[in-house]
Amino acid sequence: MLEKFKIEFKWASIFTAISIIWMYTEKYLGLHDEHIEYHSIVGLVIIVPLALSIYLCLKEKKRDYYNGEMTWQKAFLSGALLSLVIAGLSIGTTYVMTQYVSPDFFSVAIEKSVAKGTNREMMEQFFNLNSYISQGIMFYLAFGVMISALMALIIRSKAKAKF
Repeated sequence: MLEKFKIEFKWASIFTAISIIWMYTEKYLGLHDEHIEYHSIVGLVIIVPLALSIYLCLKEKKRDYYNGEMTWQKAFLSGALLSLVIAGLSIGTTYVMTQYVSPDFFSVAIEKSVAKGTNREMMEQFFNLNSYISQGIMFYLAFGVMISALMALIIRSKAKAKF
């Protein structure tokens, strides 16, 4: 059974590695401390490697598993499964970011928000490990499924005209 989905697991692993590299890049750019107010906007750049991972996964799945013939439904389901695995792995990447890459990320985010006049209690509910894990799962599921639907249109095999 796992053999059937090895391509999706491979690309989820590749994307997870890219995510960890991206976290270190964010840290280096100051998006976890002095420029934290830009973190959520700049963080959306991760959509580009997500879309590329989905595209390359579907392309490989079509070529190697379906022998060049893949319907939209099969491509979409493959992309949705990839998104689900990525969402699951995002729990680990979020943990790595908040415990090892930037252990003070939440406290910095809370203090900067409170300094701008935002309610501390509200920020403490937003900036914590459980909240960020939930946000990551929902983000990767939502965007992953949308991107999968679009990429499935590109990857699918065109129906051959019958005369």
